[in-house]
Amino acid sequence: MTPAELPGKLRQLGADVRDRAAVDAADAMAQAFQRTVVKSMTGASVPGQPPARRTGTLARSVRPEPAKLTGAGRASSSVAPHTVYARIQQLGGDIYPVRAKALRWKVKTFGPLQKGAKRSNYVYALHVYLPPRPYIFMNSERRQQCRSAAVKAVSAVVKEALSG
Repeated sequence: MTPAELPGKLRQLGADVRDRAAVDAADAMAQAFQRTVVKSMTGASVPGQPPARRTGTLARSVRPEPAKLTGAGRASSSVAPHTVYARIQQLGGDIYPVRAKALRWKVKTFGPLQKGAKRSNYVYALHVYLPPRPYIFMNSERRQQCRSAAVKAVSAVVKEALSG
């Protein structure tokens, strides 16, 4: 390399580091956010709190998308659930039967019996309201974890560029 080629080579190296750092930071933030969302799904499912983890399907469906470069030194990524019931858990709403006459679910306790009724472990309903259980949201704790992950990712890219 000649001395005249050096400035161009350094500019190219700077652009490569800038773009790689942006993508790595966006990936790191998305993964940190996804971890905190999944970690919040524990315990009892109280309205207004994240849903309880019963089977783990909703938690497994929350996935970060790979980061994409959107401009010079800019990248974006997203985290989203991919189950059919994710939206109603987040926002709440009314549930109606689609393929049957009524909704049915099994319970452990028995309610009072009406005259002539048989004791059953099932409850039937024509409609159920599910209160919101938001779990995909940004708060100060999650923001700090995402920021820390991004700083680590950018530091690693810069350290690699300086050593290599």
